[in-house]
Amino acid sequence: APFGSVLREAAEPHVGRGKRVEFALGPGPGGSERQPAILRRPELIHGLRNLIQNAVDFARTTVWIDGEWSAERITVRIVDDGEGYPPQVIGRIGDPFVRSRRSAQDLARRPEYEGMGLGLFIAKTLLERTGADLSFANASDPFLTPEERPERCGAIVELVWRAADITAPADIAVGQNEPIRA
Repeated sequence: APFGSVLREAAEPHVGRGKRVEFALGPGPGGSERQPAILRRPELIHGLRNLIQNAVDFARTTVWIDGEWSAERITVRIVDDGEGYPPQVIGRIGDPFVRSRRSAQDLARRPEYEGMGLGLFIAKTLLERTGADLSFANASDPFLTPEERPERCGAIVELVWRAADITAPADIAVGQNEPIRA
């Protein structure tokens, strides 16, 4: 499937949840103008979907999903405009049962949320099985005032694959459709 279609499919359940989800897709240095066709694997869709859900859950208003490709690499960057990852857990994100204690402000904003870090652990595990290298960071200095913060000020997840690990071979036929028999 086209790279952008896979990203949109992964994001689809979270697009109508009250936050803006913006996509930016394009070739990186040396990349072809044509989007790569990637293997539409369930673990890829599910892993991306978990990361996008997390961004939507913690964003104030907007989540950005950027996709970039070259002959060697395919990159996805998911960024939100929330508070970012707590400094005390950022080095352990993706480990099971890692979460910070919830502040009163977070409890008031999201009383139903009872995450234990398993969503990020599952997403990271699934995506690593597809060949992705994941990194987690914050987009801005937590000590900046709200006026000093950039638009993309929250959490960042970056995924990088060797293109050969997830692109669909060009010489493979889709296959014959089997007739439906009633």
